[in-house]
Amino acid sequence: MCVSLLIAMPALASTEPPREPSFLHGAGEVVLGIVTTFPETVIYETVNGPPVAGTLVGIIAGIPKALQRTVAGVVEMAQGFHPWN
Repeated sequence: MCVSLLIAMPALASTEPPREPSFLHGAGEVVLGIVTTFPETVIYETVNGPPVAGTLVGIIAGIPKALQRTVAGVVEMAQGFHPWN
């Protein structure tokens, strides 16, 4: 019981309001997902892994990471788009 309270207390203490979805922030996530996430993952795994296997792991891990960030940006763009406001 005490452990769960210690873990939950920082979350309860936050006074910062949640961020509103933004069209421009979503567009930035789309661009960063396409342009930087995939190459960053491939380079990181190539440098930190075995010569050929590290590159393959980077490619295999980079595709879902890039897709996830891109789709999250598209969803945020859709949520932040208010045509009548």
